[in-house]
Amino acid sequence: MEEIHALFYILEEVMQPIRKAVIPIAGYGTRLFPATKALPKALFPIVDCDGVTKPAIQIIIEEALAAGVEEICLVIQPDQREPLEAYFLSDVVDAILQKPELAAQAEHVAEIGKRIHFAVQESQEGYGHAVYCAKNFVGREPFLVFLGDHVYISKVDIPCARQLVEVYEQVGKSVTSIEYCHESLLHINGLVRGNRVANVPNLFELDLTVEKPEIDFARKSLRVEGLPAGMYLCNFGIDLLTPLLFDVLDYNYKHSIRTKGEIQLRDAMGEVMRQEGMYGYLVQGNRYDTGIPQNLIKTITAFGLHGPYREEVEKEISTK
Repeated sequence: MEEIHALFYILEEVMQPIRKAVIPIAGYGTRLFPATKALPKALFPIVDCDGVTKPAIQIIIEEALAAGVEEICLVIQPDQREPLEAYFLSDVVDAILQKPELAAQAEHVAEIGKRIHFAVQESQEGYGHAVYCAKNFVGREPFLVFLGDHVYISKVDIPCARQLVEVYEQVGKSVTSIEYCHESLLHINGLVRGNRVANVPNLFELDLTVEKPEIDFARKSLRVEGLPAGMYLCNFGIDLLTPLLFDVLDYNYKHSIRTKGEIQLRDAMGEVMRQEGMYGYLVQGNRYDTGIPQNLIKTITAFGLHGPYREEVEKEISTK
């Protein structure tokens, strides 16, 4: 890709704050069909750790806001806009507003709605393409990217996405969230390789990223010093990326550079890694996938065990 160097902008010397987040949710939700025939999976309800029942997308947006984000772009299918606007932007009935605790929640949702922008992904051409659809929204700023069907519970007082922002504020380069992964799960994860940063816990300087590698390739090329045999570093689901990412995606899209027929985000991140450098941070938290039936059950259970209904949930589980 030497010929595209001239296309890349030089990053500003003054580090820009993280004001924007992109959340692609344009998938069809086939693994949750037929429920997704009635409701986009982004609006599936989860009882959050604060005890409030929210759609999954609101929990993700609140994660972004807790990291300091001011504006959010949802990358959607054309027919998803109406139900999302109905949730975030429509008025609520007077019966709700007459109850102070419900009125407060309605006001909170409305405030979130003021921060939301939409970008339409007209055709399904991969996760990288979905992020690329938000190019005009992001502009020349660093930004956060969230998987549209993953929610997170931090193990510490700092939310997961905020942990990445704090690392970025120290290193000034793209940072991807990572966790440990056994090789039995390589078929559903992207992997990274890198070296530990001396005297900085949980931080790695990365030199390679591969989406869903074969076991033989992982054993040969993705081993990380210090990890037990069969263990690797995989993507956790939150990325903090510099504007260079869009230069690479733009080039890949215009020149139809694809993997398995799709514009891949990890391919573009690999080029950012090569051009600017990239760090991986072992997030102190857990991720939960709401897009697969069995994992949706695990998600609902985990949030239940971290919320005000924990005793009731534990009692129900223990008596079965």
